[in-house]
Amino acid sequence: MPQDAKIEIIIDPSLLDHFSENLSRQNSSRSPEDAIASLVASILDDSVFPITAERAGKREIRISYHLRSFSQPIFDCAD
Repeated sequence: MPQDAKIEIIIDPSLLDHFSENLSRQNSSRSPEDAIASLVASILDDSVFPITAERAGKREIRISYHLRSFSQPIFDCAD
């Protein structure tokens, strides 16, 4: 069985600043990185592609293959 692969996502300071400012305005104790990780997991999990995404740690998201009836193929076999 293959081992887990890791991909690094770099958060641009503009997005980090936006989250920091808005979390501060809401008096949230949540870190900007945590909020961004949740957003990214949600976007990936709700995509039309056959994948699921869930938080696996404070700054980790586990992405898995999961075929759904409405999934759009990632690879088109028509080539």
